[in-house]
Amino acid sequence: MKVKTVIIGSGICGLSAAHFLSKKHKDFIVLEEKNKVGGIIQSENRNGFLCENGPNTVLLNNTAIETLIKDIGLWNKIQFPNDTSNKNRFVYQNGKITKIPMSIYEFIFSPLLSFGSKCRLFIEPFISKHTKNTNVFNFVNNRFGKEFHDNIIEPFLTGVYAGDTTKMSAKHSLKLFWNLEQSYGSVFKGFIKSNKNKKIKSFNFNNGLSQITNQIAYTLKDKIKLDCGVKKIIKNESGYNIICHSNNIECEELICTVPAYSLKKIIWEKTFAQDLELVQYNPIDVFHFGFHKKNIEKPKEGFGLLTKPSDNKSFLGILFSTEIFNFVSPKESKLFTVLVGGERQKEFCKMEKEKLELIILKELEKLIGHSGKIQFKNHFRWTNGIPQYNMYQDNLINSIKLFEKKNRNFHIIGNYFDGLSVSDCVEKGKLVVDKL
Repeated sequence: MKVKTVIIGSGICGLSAAHFLSKKHKDFIVLEEKNKVGGIIQSENRNGFLCENGPNTVLLNNTAIETLIKDIGLWNKIQFPNDTSNKNRFVYQNGKITKIPMSIYEFIFSPLLSFGSKCRLFIEPFISKHTKNTNVFNFVNNRFGKEFHDNIIEPFLTGVYAGDTTKMSAKHSLKLFWNLEQSYGSVFKGFIKSNKNKKIKSFNFNNGLSQITNQIAYTLKDKIKLDCGVKKIIKNESGYNIICHSNNIECEELICTVPAYSLKKIIWEKTFAQDLELVQYNPIDVFHFGFHKKNIEKPKEGFGLLTKPSDNKSFLGILFSTEIFNFVSPKESKLFTVLVGGERQKEFCKMEKEKLELIILKELEKLIGHSGKIQFKNHFRWTNGIPQYNMYQDNLINSIKLFEKKNRNFHIIGNYFDGLSVSDCVEKGKLVVDKL
């Protein structure tokens, strides 16, 4: 079989690239190893509860995501979070659920930082910018102080990467802060001068984020080949030979969107495969619990709660899912999403589901004051969950660029470099198609 372009992987990167290729009326196919599309986007509707096992929201922060949603006919079906959830976000502090300050006034009176640490922040504009990349802990500690790192930045990045800030690249994991510092000499100055403090909207759909990937797949129909795992890629004079489990496909252009741990197995260049092997994926367990409202004594109005290592909790964070979107649970119920694992809780992701569930449930019920029967529960385990943007990122990106340069019309995109979010992946899908 011969085709102009092959896309390997039907996650959001691959499907976005496929969509934008179809708009150009190009000859292509998408190869997917599993029997369904979606990649990390996995929504489940069960017993009236909407469970997001992957991302819970998508940022509306670039033209590519806007274009895609409009193209596939879902723009009028977007659901934005409830106002309360946008205003109230919490961290665990000294055994209490503490609101993250969302305004200058709240910041002044917030117990998250001592008076000395608050005063310390005014020094930030006078601190010299970094001349070379460093880890997140060093970057934040240098510019804002350790307390700001421990109580605000570390919990925030736990919710994004579930990683270790002493290993994470400031340049890539804290990209906004890094770029503002590099451009303006100060993060504070950068926020003021660049208008980066403008709030970015996020969204979901009544049937979950899988509406995006399922709708793209529906529009592409026979362009997607499921249960078509790739065993090996062979370079030839005219392009590439894709050796699949069931057949072989020849193409001139190749867009590879699979995770680094999958790409390294099918690539022919050993040096590049070794570079891909350095990409670390942290495991994540996702629990969903549904309770009757009447059995909750201490309801929480807000987006969710994040923790830090010193809290010694069995979870990384909790999303108050029903408070974010009313439609994710029956009217008289509330849904909570609990995230476990990451860099600091890897051992939990090796436990039997039932044993771990008991530990998590005990802490959650105490936190919200729940007693009585559990209405609903669901579990999903990501053995290779969130890719880490650690200090090797520059080397990885350079290695990818070198490989692409040596191998004409071979393009690599994914969430393990240049942006983790769904909207980042959509943008990368569009950009790679623009190059073709």
